[in-house]
Amino acid sequence: MKLEMIAHATFRLTLSDGRVLLTDPYQGHTFGGRFDYPPFGTAADFVLITHEHIDHNYLGDVRGIPVVIRHDWLDDVFAVHSVFAWHDKFMGTKFGGGVWMKCIDAEGLRICHMGDCGEVLSDAQIAEIGHVDVLLIPVGGFYTMDGDEAAELVRRIAPRTVIPCHYRTPLCSLPIEGPDRFLKHFTDIVTLNSHCVELSTLPPGVVVMPGIYFDATNG
Repeated sequence: MKLEMIAHATFRLTLSDGRVLLTDPYQGHTFGGRFDYPPFGTAADFVLITHEHIDHNYLGDVRGIPVVIRHDWLDDVFAVHSVFAWHDKFMGTKFGGGVWMKCIDAEGLRICHMGDCGEVLSDAQIAEIGHVDVLLIPVGGFYTMDGDEAAELVRRIAPRTVIPCHYRTPLCSLPIEGPDRFLKHFTDIVTLNSHCVELSTLPPGVVVMPGIYFDATNG
């Protein structure tokens, strides 16, 4: 099973049977030039959406006729369970409501994509998320939790591997921070030079993935 970081909070998961799950697809060149990732065209069998913002729910560049999963899914190969969280610390009143974080169970692993979680999760929410092998967590702040809050949440969830996302890059000048505030809390950090990894080879700790537009082959 392969995991690819496209950009921002968009990831592509390819199962061993070849089916593709795409999470939170963004719309490129938006927010008045402050979000300048290019449009990406990819085929997908399933699209998982945590919430209805254009940097997380855009289907216009997805090829094929994918099944769109906004809440739960279950078949004989993988399952999706959604856990609710507010987009901000003000019960969704600042940044547009809630987020349905996605817990994906496939091939003996659980991957949790937290979308734009912006609140401090309760013990009940963490219990519903359950054991996590790979946690995809926003760390840029402003719209979501910041790096300090994300690091504390990692401590409470205790995933095997955590991959930060939703942070400032050369192609994203939204009012969010880079990953440094988050990373300063950890010593077990591995930085990959590719946007694609076999999940079975991911080391424990924090893994920084460059995204498809910033890896060694794409510049």
